[in-house]
Amino acid sequence: MSLRGKTAVVGIGETPMDRLGRKPGEPRRSTGEYLAWAVRLALEDAGLTKKDFDGQGLAVIYTTDYVQSFWPVEAAEILGISPSVLLGGGNGGSSAVSLLGQAAAMVNSGLVDLVLCVAAAAPFAEHYSRIEPGDTRNFEIPFGMMGPNSKISLVMSRYVYEYGMTSDHTGKIAVTARYHATLNPNAYLRKPLTLEEYKSSRFISDPLRLYDCVMPANGGRAYIMASPERARRLRKPPVYLLGWGERHNPSFGPSSHSNPLVTGITDSGKRAFEMAGVSHGDIDFLGLYDDYVVVIMLQIEDLGFCEKGDRKFFEATDFTFKGDLPIQTGGGIINCGQPSTTGGMVHVIEAVRQLRGEGGARQVPDAKIGLVTGLGAVAYGKNFGCTAAAILGKEV
Repeated sequence: MSLRGKTAVVGIGETPMDRLGRKPGEPRRSTGEYLAWAVRLALEDAGLTKKDFDGQGLAVIYTTDYVQSFWPVEAAEILGISPSVLLGGGNGGSSAVSLLGQAAAMVNSGLVDLVLCVAAAAPFAEHYSRIEPGDTRNFEIPFGMMGPNSKISLVMSRYVYEYGMTSDHTGKIAVTARYHATLNPNAYLRKPLTLEEYKSSRFISDPLRLYDCVMPANGGRAYIMASPERARRLRKPPVYLLGWGERHNPSFGPSSHSNPLVTGITDSGKRAFEMAGVSHGDIDFLGLYDDYVVVIMLQIEDLGFCEKGDRKFFEATDFTFKGDLPIQTGGGIINCGQPSTTGGMVHVIEAVRQLRGEGGARQVPDAKIGLVTGLGAVAYGKNFGCTAAAILGKEV
């Protein structure tokens, strides 16, 4: 089934990111409060009300370590709506992009003509039990493996060894993303970053440095999808889903990726391109899931924009919003903040802004088509267990 042009994003909402749980003079906000805030912003953006979602679809991304098994219906209760279909996005960092296709399928099937996709987390304001299914930490911590930072540092070490990548290559990506963040009023980290500052920042897990890593934060984000007919009657220009693809557990699939430098984006990206019927040259910008800088580089390669380990490509390409291949035009998750597994929504929301022409000082000239990705389950230690890619366009 092709989903090309059969649904559109019609509303977006993004709360300010925060790391302390509150700003001076403001109360500490909970996950539920961030969720409601993001939804309110998305409704205002689309020109809709809560009542419009009674009998419609609600998709909720589970926050990391949130052990309540009824989180989607609890979210509906918090929002005061009565949806007819619930979806739970439990794919980690790929959830926001995964839900683009899943929500589109709901609309295309005729079940609903509106789907509200929302995610929120407040790790700095709430305590979670940290009970996780399939938790392998008891087998890893004794050997010094302290979570995702340690695991991705092994991938990065292999990348450096195999292809001779240096801190100049990774630093260029980090500095470019921060440059875009300085132009984005919604970014949390807006202080300019130089290559020298990047290269002198402290090691987190050699060769992984401070500015290679995503920053946890509190916050909420939401987007609304609608049928084309409904979309054309709403407040903002629709942004259409042109292509979409998912791949999970790629280490065990028919085209098994045993190489840790290859992600499932090779497959999900190919499916997105095929459904959209576009080529690499048609893509005006990329919003790549970026819990770590090296992961951005792996995805550029796996999506086919260059060969694996092509140092000259990374040296010669201008990745800024006015360059050859704009990436992370809003600063990415690394600079905007990652409220647990809700982080991937930052790229969907930024893509919608760019395609509406609302990018402000960082607007990609004449942007018509953008590609966004999501990656999840790095903690499983196998090529990222969940991957998703979507191509969005201002026209069908």
